[in-house]
Amino acid sequence: MVQTENKQPIKEISHQDIYSLYDSWEQLQSWQEVLPVLETFFKDENRPINKQQIARKYYACSQIFTVFYVDFSQSMQKMEKQLLELRSKKKL
Repeated sequence: MVQTENKQPIKEISHQDIYSLYDSWEQLQSWQEVLPVLETFFKDENRPINKQQIARKYYACSQIFTVFYVDFSQSMQKMEKQLLELRSKKKL
């Protein structure tokens, strides 16, 4: 049995497990380009008084947020499942 310096068994983690977790991480990272659009919209203190333009931008941002929220929630569940599987892997 392979052990650490503290005599603890080392868990067996395959490359597939690592790639799967990395894919989940990349999926969450992909939102870094889109989310600043929402931040800019909601931080904009100098919005024009044009109510129609505000309504259109608000609708577009709400659609982006909805897609993000669904994807983020699913990604977090997937990542949690992956981490639980990794934690329960057999020890070498």
